[in-house]
Amino acid sequence: MIFKLKKVLNAINEIDKIHRSNDDAYALQIIHKLFPEFCYLPFTPFSLNPYTIIHILNDILFNDRRQIVEFGGGISTIIISRFIKVNNLKTKILSIDNNESWQKIIFNEVKKYDCSDNLLQIHCSIVEHENEILKVYDNDCWYDHKKVNSEIDKLDYEVDLVIVDGPSTATSKFVRYPALPTIQSKLSTSASIFLDDIKRPAEKEILEKWNDMVKGKLTFEKMYGTITLGDSFSTKPLSH
Repeated sequence: MIFKLKKVLNAINEIDKIHRSNDDAYALQIIHKLFPEFCYLPFTPFSLNPYTIIHILNDILFNDRRQIVEFGGGISTIIISRFIKVNNLKTKILSIDNNESWQKIIFNEVKKYDCSDNLLQIHCSIVEHENEILKVYDNDCWYDHKKVNSEIDKLDYEVDLVIVDGPSTATSKFVRYPALPTIQSKLSTSASIFLDDIKRPAEKEILEKWNDMVKGKLTFEKMYGTITLGDSFSTKPLSH
């Protein structure tokens, strides 16, 4: 009986992988249309999935996002910047990361596609913090909180889209938790929040805790989760 159950669960997992592969293949077709022919986009094992990215692109376009704050830059930064440029949008991106060398690679790619004018990259080291509001379980580290706050205070618009795919969980499983407490007072009443790696239990718990704070609509997708606030259009690319 146990053996049969394992076979069923394995079959379900394989079907799920096929669905995700199909979704990502569909998303990549859309993404590549934003770029010149034969360009190469440097996806890595740490990148947001293509399907996640086009969900974000939908959200930007349908909900007229003006100010994005991204914790953890990467291929998504390049694609979003290019999407904003191609569609002649007024959207701006504040991208925060602790890896300065990686940020330079991303900026060179963005500059190559002539869309660097909508992107501001800020290097923030990972530091210990003493703010109790930012602490959860064993985590007392995050990006330099004072520097993050200083940059957010300079923004012309409220933050209406938050993307969290960093920092690395090497220091703590809950290291991404401080993102929302830090930015909450600057959030638009109709913002969207995306958190990647939702298959990990800690990320799922983080998103649930965030939603307790902001009382939005919580949705778990296969690889990421979202919280939407106020009135906004449904932006999910596909439904099965």
